[in-house]
Amino acid sequence: MLTACTPQSLPRHHQPPAPAAPANQAVSWHDYQTKNSPALVNSSSPAEDSVIDTKQTYDLPALVDLALHTHPETRVSWEEAKAAAARLERNRSTWYPTLTAMAFGQHFKNSFPIPGGALVSHGYAAFGSLDLAWTLFDFGRRDALVEAGAERLSEANFAFDRKHQEIAYRVASSFFAYQAALAKVTAAQQTFESAKTNADSVQARLKQGLATKPDLLLALQEQAKASYDLQDARGAVTQTRADLTTNLGISPAYALQLIDMSKLPLPEGLEPSVEKIVDQALEQRPDLMARLAELRAREAEVKKARAEFWPKVSLRGMVGNQYWGNVHTNPPGNENYSANDMVNTAMLNVEWTLFDGFERSNAVREAEAKKQVSQAQLDTLRLEIMRDIWKAYADTKTALEKREFALALLKAAEESYAATQESYTHGFSTVIELLSAQKDLARARYTEIDSRATLLRAAATLVYVSGGQSQGGLNTDREALGGSLPH
Repeated sequence: MLTACTPQSLPRHHQPPAPAAPANQAVSWHDYQTKNSPALVNSSSPAEDSVIDTKQTYDLPALVDLALHTHPETRVSWEEAKAAAARLERNRSTWYPTLTAMAFGQHFKNSFPIPGGALVSHGYAAFGSLDLAWTLFDFGRRDALVEAGAERLSEANFAFDRKHQEIAYRVASSFFAYQAALAKVTAAQQTFESAKTNADSVQARLKQGLATKPDLLLALQEQAKASYDLQDARGAVTQTRADLTTNLGISPAYALQLIDMSKLPLPEGLEPSVEKIVDQALEQRPDLMARLAELRAREAEVKKARAEFWPKVSLRGMVGNQYWGNVHTNPPGNENYSANDMVNTAMLNVEWTLFDGFERSNAVREAEAKKQVSQAQLDTLRLEIMRDIWKAYADTKTALEKREFALALLKAAEESYAATQESYTHGFSTVIELLSAQKDLARARYTEIDSRATLLRAAATLVYVSGGQSQGGLNTDREALGGSLPH
């Protein structure tokens, strides 16, 4: 169980950052923080409070689901995917015409010299119009732009899915480490109790003249060592608990009920063919699919760069009205007149850049180079995936075998300690043999705990590097994050 600790003044992930320092240095940071943003004083956020149930017993799938709702990194990936969707719609908008309204008014006074004086004209004018601009043909520029935007959206979607898998893997790893730390506290407590029992036994035999003072000192030494190891194990629980809450994206102040690691089912075997796992990973790993989408986006950018060598054909039109009112002219006659005219224009424009200092040629070279970079990054990721799978497969296979030997070691150590303790009671074994058996049993307990945690962690790693969807009950539910994205 995750126990509660003293709440800390931790900022919530969705709050805007507070100023780096208070404006008045005579004010303490806590007072300044409370005055300017009282919500920051709490170590938890409403989003966390709404999804965390401190009465529920969380298993690993439930913890993963909790992390996907509370961890800020999922929100980052989600918003990046939404931004990519918005960019795609912006690219699609280039297929539509642009309609602009314009209006202005002015008061004028003009003076023109004439023989014997000046001709003065003054009055006011107003003008309003609607301008239409529509690109009819651009020889593939917009097609390439939309294609690149669609591939960037696919890339963001795959990155979003991989972020879910990454968070699930981190939660699983920290959960196994935390549970192992708890189990080691129990093992250390058992070792301490055994050491105390042995010290009491040596003390009793010393009073009967059947043991020596050095025997008692050795037993007390082992008791002190067992007490030290117990405190060290408790400290490890605090550290691993902090790691777990960090990966969950919640405050360490929350007290969560967790399932015991001993109740977790262990993997019983492996896929006989590692090549099959590699093939599946190369087909389904989201980050690899994201790299492939990036490569296709780069190819679309090359198409757009090459299309810049061709002309653009566009339609432009304008309809407007201009009005001149209360116009006076002096001299002669002091006339006063007004005018109201409609203005209409329509143009078919052909724009073709003939020379630009090789800017377009270099743009094509740049786009092709970036495409080659993306191709190389894709090939590199493929190699890394194959390496990681082979390594994770070997680690899991080794962990399965070590688990069997750890259980056998624990059983043998328990039997050896029990026999040595009984033998010492009857005077057939020395205190050194008793304490040695005690230390062997303590190491065997730790080895068994480590073997279980290592096997679970190795299996989780194999699922993660292969891009599997069963990572601790992984559920990439986009609706839970506020909507769905176009594909």
